[in-house]
Amino acid sequence: MRYLFDKKRRPWLSDNPIPYQHTEAGMFDPKMFPWLEYIESHWETIRDEFLDYIRGQEESMRSYPDLTKTDKKDAWRTSGLIYWTQKSPEHIRTFPKTWEIVKKIPHLSSCSFNQLAPQSTIKPHIGDTNAMYRCHMGLVVPAAVPACGFRVGKQITSWGEGKVLVFNDAYEHTAWNNTDQRRYIISFDVMRPEFEQAKYWTAAQVLGKIYVEVAYQHKPWLPKYFSAEWKKNLIIAGAKFVVWMIVLYRTRLYSRL
Repeated sequence: MRYLFDKKRRPWLSDNPIPYQHTEAGMFDPKMFPWLEYIESHWETIRDEFLDYIRGQEESMRSYPDLTKTDKKDAWRTSGLIYWTQKSPEHIRTFPKTWEIVKKIPHLSSCSFNQLAPQSTIKPHIGDTNAMYRCHMGLVVPAAVPACGFRVGKQITSWGEGKVLVFNDAYEHTAWNNTDQRRYIISFDVMRPEFEQAKYWTAAQVLGKIYVEVAYQHKPWLPKYFSAEWKKNLIIAGAKFVVWMIVLYRTRLYSRL
């Protein structure tokens, strides 16, 4: 746990007052990840299981809770199997074939199905940390750029059905779907080897901050009585500690899933 006392060992976090600074490209070469071939070879199994479940009940996917991320309400919906090391037994039971495939990914920390509604945009934003590689694999992609696409930094690309793209979530990125059909992908995060030891600490830092920020959007009394920045930061610090304890406990509880 040296990373607790050595800031150089810690990953960058979005609440760091110093912006993320790095010279690496926003998109990574898929050849860096030999396990991608296995995931891509099973993409139809993942797609078919998801579509069999979601057909006619798209509303069952949860709206992304951060209201600032999209240009319209409910444009971004998700169903998560694991989110920052925290497994969802319900969704793992719902998508057993997918879970059997993705759980073989080394250092997996998150995995979810994502829907982007027609004529909608995920606004440009900077992710929570550089601690992981974020991966997108297209399941149903209605069009290529410019109608439907993805940008990381200055790099613009299209999702490919059955193909994985890997990017740095700490860079500004955005996605759009200017078609009349829904776009579906599966997204998963893989911890970088240099930050693997700090996985649960990082998960708690990210989750604690997200929970507080979302609460400020959905609970009007919070910004009313705790509008001062120092008060909000104090709440975030407390949330991070509590979430860290929960993460460590639940990780042991669900370790056999």
